[in-house]
Amino acid sequence: MKVTLGQFLPELGDKGKNAHEMVDIMKQASNDHADIVLFPELALTGYFIQDVKHEMAESIEGPHMTYLMDKCRELKVNAVIPWAELGEEGHVYNSASLISSEGNLLGIYRKVHLYGTEKEVFTAGEQFKVFDTPLGKIGLMICFDLDFPESARSLKLKGADIILTPTNNMEPYQYYQRTYLRARSMENELPIALCNRIGLERHTKFFGESACYDNKGQTITELKNEPNVETAEVEIHDEKDRNLQYITNRMPNVYN
Repeated sequence: MKVTLGQFLPELGDKGKNAHEMVDIMKQASNDHADIVLFPELALTGYFIQDVKHEMAESIEGPHMTYLMDKCRELKVNAVIPWAELGEEGHVYNSASLISSEGNLLGIYRKVHLYGTEKEVFTAGEQFKVFDTPLGKIGLMICFDLDFPESARSLKLKGADIILTPTNNMEPYQYYQRTYLRARSMENELPIALCNRIGLERHTKFFGESACYDNKGQTITELKNEPNVETAEVEIHDEKDRNLQYITNRMPNVYN
């Protein structure tokens, strides 16, 4: 699977500008013959939207999401598009949509583990989902979900072939991102792609370092702290170490 990491600096509150930047990245992904493009968490809005969350949030049928879905079809590329989702009864979710190269919605994941003040902005999701696609079975996590082993393990047990993870990780947590990304890929014998944002927003520095890891925890590609679009070949059915087989060798009956 060819995965494009679209690492950029979203403009807080400017959905139009961010959507156009995302389309430019999608064009590059299409030129690279990528299968799917991954963007940072809340790429459409920026991160600190607590004061304007209802103005920033839109449903999957909203104008900017519709525009991006149309561009997926036009450019013939699948995409993970993170945004502030206006859901049922006015709830706002930190979500990621999986859009097909035909411009169809394959599924929506709502972030389960909310970090810090996100709890004051978003409603937490309630389940981890794996989406069956022509590319394979794709699991989604968002940012802080990565820190909890149960997140990736849930997706593995549900049959995921790969996990795609939009993030907004900030300084000083570079070591955490690298460590958890490697650990989750190793302990679940799954490739994981992560796309983090860059830049300064409200005195918070985001550090990028988007990366793809294979199912042995080895780095396929890792970006620096700068705007970058890179496409990497990720093998989703790579050979596993027969001596490890972590899922087969689990002993869940004694973990309680």
